[in-house]
Amino acid sequence: MNQLSTNRTLINVIGIPAILYLLWQGGPAFASFIFLVMMIGLDEFYRMNTTGRQTPVKLTGYIFTGLMAAYYFWLPAITLLQGLSLLTCFIVITLFIEMGRDKLNPTRNMGITILGIMYVPVLLGSVIALRNLDTVYSTYFTVSMVVAIWSCDSVAFIFGMKWGQKKIFPRVSPNKSWVGSLAGLVSTFVVYYGLHVQGILPDLTLLDVAVFSIITGFFGQAGDFAESLLKRDAGVKDSGKLLLGHGGVLDRFDSIIFASPLTYAYLSIIYYPRLF
Repeated sequence: MNQLSTNRTLINVIGIPAILYLLWQGGPAFASFIFLVMMIGLDEFYRMNTTGRQTPVKLTGYIFTGLMAAYYFWLPAITLLQGLSLLTCFIVITLFIEMGRDKLNPTRNMGITILGIMYVPVLLGSVIALRNLDTVYSTYFTVSMVVAIWSCDSVAFIFGMKWGQKKIFPRVSPNKSWVGSLAGLVSTFVVYYGLHVQGILPDLTLLDVAVFSIITGFFGQAGDFAESLLKRDAGVKDSGKLLLGHGGVLDRFDSIIFASPLTYAYLSIIYYPRLF
């Protein structure tokens, strides 16, 4: 076994049980973990997009990440309107800071700064709110989302390696195939339907199963493609090197970035109101 395989195995053995434990724990421990992930992920995003011709306003992004984590943790005590007001204030503050920095390409700098805020703390941070919302079934929806994403990634990789001749977006992600992606999507349906049949998620309808499968199997993979597009534009293979053979934080959480806010929206707007 080479060093790369050893590193990956070590991260899996330690990381997967640790993440599942924090998911079950919830509360401040899980929120603090996700906050750390958000900070590292945003730093990776800004590092990828920092060159001699563009420099994001990192400080406002880091401060907003902390406030966004607090916002998601204390929902619904903090309203959506208050959250949008906070985002607006930071956009204005970023503009004023950029005017005083005397850097090249201020429009590009602001665009990267705000995109990083929307991509990492706004989207990824929603998993904090999802975990707090998911109390009726003892975090089963949050854990199910993570398991479905892992299943999708694994099945897509296996089927893609064996039968994936026709690629989807070779310009963006040269290894992703139609066969692999469709197999991954089907696997998410199997996961959710199996959890429903086993009584872990007993109140799901077939429509719920289909929606959750599309969220994790389709939009989760879309998150993977989106991150690949960002990395290709930045000219890097991995978003970072923190996770040894697994790349950076964004490389591991790219699917959750899209799947988490959509899962939260479906649960809070459609699923739970229907039950109660």
